[in-house]
Amino acid sequence: MNPAGECQTTSLAQAVLDGRLALEDPGEHRVAILSAALLQAVMNMYGEDHERFAVRAGVAADVVAEAASGRCPAWALPYDEFMAIADVITALWPCAVFETAAACDLLLSCVLSGDHFMATDVLTEPCSQDLAWPLLRLAITSEPDNGIRKAEDPLLPENLLALLGERAAALADSESPDSWVGAEILGACLGRLS
Repeated sequence: MNPAGECQTTSLAQAVLDGRLALEDPGEHRVAILSAALLQAVMNMYGEDHERFAVRAGVAADVVAEAASGRCPAWALPYDEFMAIADVITALWPCAVFETAAACDLLLSCVLSGDHFMATDVLTEPCSQDLAWPLLRLAITSEPDNGIRKAEDPLLPENLLALLGERAAALADSESPDSWVGAEILGACLGRLS
């Protein structure tokens, strides 16, 4: 699977301020918050900086630095580089957590960009769906819904959360076969406000 192939993007990666996506071009959003946070956490667990992790993965240090900072979303990496990083993460976490995080970033990117047709396999495949929904809630609310504690402080900045809510509502109200995704994301956005 080539994560970059699921959603076409043409602009350069947006700047990331303090590890969060900055709103520069309202026409396109390249979300990387989940995969970047996961990659950074794995590097911390290994006790490695981006250069040592890059050696472990067999990719250039700037590739890891860009993916870990969110300047280049993992889903936009060339397939070989994406899989090299994913393989190192899989050695620590045997499930496809990095692939799922990158797919969720891509899904958020597509919804924020106003797409009404997207790859939603990550939400329906048995191997990823149980992880994908909590990751999406994490991006929107800062933590998975555990039914005990109210989620606060989302990973996405407020201006993008507002836009995500608007775009998710438009998707939910559309004739798209993916309108159910808009409804689910809208529900998470609205649930955060209650």
